[in-house]
Amino acid sequence: MAPRINARDREALRVLPRLMQRKVDGALRGSVEDLRDVVGSLNQLKDVTPLLLPVFHAQLEAYPVPNEISPDVVPVIMLAKWSMGGIVQICHNLGNNISLGERIVHDAVASKWEMLFPWMQFFSNNFLPPSQRPTVLPHGLSVSTYEALRITIHPLSTLCQFTTTGRQLMRTNPTIQAFFFRAWVIVDGLKSNDVADPLREGDKNLSALIRANMCSLSVICMEDTPASLPVSIIASAAGGTFPMASLALRYIRRMTKEVSNMPEPRLRARENVDFSSMTVCATGLAQAILFMQSLGDREGGCQELLLQIGSIRTVLSAVTTLWERLLTPAWNSSDNEPDIGLAARRRVLYIAYRYIGYSMNCANDSALVISQALQHGLLECLLRTGSSRAEHVDNTKRFDDDHDIQLLKELPRFFVFSKVLRVLHPALQRLDRVDLQERASQDPVLWEVWQAVDSAARTFTNFHELPEGAPFYRYQCCSLKCSLDFSEDDVAAYRCSGCMLTRYCSKSCQKDAWESGHRIHCRMLRSALGQMLVLRIYKFLSDYLT
Repeated sequence: MAPRINARDREALRVLPRLMQRKVDGALRGSVEDLRDVVGSLNQLKDVTPLLLPVFHAQLEAYPVPNEISPDVVPVIMLAKWSMGGIVQICHNLGNNISLGERIVHDAVASKWEMLFPWMQFFSNNFLPPSQRPTVLPHGLSVSTYEALRITIHPLSTLCQFTTTGRQLMRTNPTIQAFFFRAWVIVDGLKSNDVADPLREGDKNLSALIRANMCSLSVICMEDTPASLPVSIIASAAGGTFPMASLALRYIRRMTKEVSNMPEPRLRARENVDFSSMTVCATGLAQAILFMQSLGDREGGCQELLLQIGSIRTVLSAVTTLWERLLTPAWNSSDNEPDIGLAARRRVLYIAYRYIGYSMNCANDSALVISQALQHGLLECLLRTGSSRAEHVDNTKRFDDDHDIQLLKELPRFFVFSKVLRVLHPALQRLDRVDLQERASQDPVLWEVWQAVDSAARTFTNFHELPEGAPFYRYQCCSLKCSLDFSEDDVAAYRCSGCMLTRYCSKSCQKDAWESGHRIHCRMLRSALGQMLVLRIYKFLSDYLT
């Protein structure tokens, strides 16, 4: 059956240049060359390109999806390739125009999903590795890995970006989820040369952008879905739970490497291709970390396995590698733009810190998680990634909400574990060597919290290094302006009732110490000991003194 469009759609095509109208007529008569030329002209046609959607849909409706590749279906496959490519290009040219995009994507993809999806499956099964296609393709058949990927993934991506229908399909339809995660596994194994676009020679960012797209779609798939369904589907596509966990980590490592290897943008603004690609891929990295957290958070998930195979090290390596690139200000209006500005790029780091905080609170052995994080540079990362003078920060909101501050405030309660203290002392020594005060003190909230944490950390590491049986508290006034020594049995000393650890020779020294910083340090020391241990110390001292 020859492709046909209705009279109204044909009349609308009269606004096209005459040459293009002749090409459209040739395409509707089954000319692969004319259809290729029509698709190749889409970028020049600009606003009128949606008028060509009926032409592309007509090609796909006219022929059934082949069961296999053979010489007699080569023209059908090539017409389908160019038609799918045309639909993808029209949607791609929408950019982030949500108001226009919702209508066009509905017409281009959502309303024709039952027709498009079988063709997407065909190109995925036959042109992505490992494919079912013959070793030697029939004459005239040419579909690159990049073209097959674009046809396979971009309609889903566009549908999810612009429509609630697409997001609902990704969250609830097992067939589409299995289809997507098969592609997710395939993309992980592809090299940069495998996804070269013949029309964009020399574009080294293509593989990174494709992986970033896969990361974003994988997170959509995990939102609001039944707890056991996505994990089982992903594990099936990956070949088991361990390969699934390994793939999740490998996506993070590869996205980190891709962003790191991108050329430094000469201009940090939206119109700069290198800067735009970097921000898209950095967002993809954040999505990869979110996806990994979702894998661990679900019933049947693999949080403990992820920790065993290095998730904390991988996440901190990403922060260590990319923080400077992400937080370098442009010193222009782009710093304040919601999707590419400093706040947007900082969210990548916050998602990394959120994962560490999540692991710290949910792991079977939280102290081990903190130990790993300290070994792999958590303190250095936190002090390096504070806000800078280029950022407009609400300090009250930052103290209460930002993930780096929340993580820092949580640390002292783990200082009572010996395995944490064994790695905490070397971590503090590394900080002393690199001297991050100048960088960290630009962020007043971070610096204030860090001084309290540092005080608690050094107090507890000193306890840990005392000989066995030695008292863990100091027989000395803890005011900065006084160093009066007490005897061991001096009951006249004033002891802080909050932390139960500091003592003073007088009420004035106690008040001076409180105003000089102990009001913050006290919270950290109390947090480290925990409420029950503070009460036990108080009871012991009361019994001892009476």
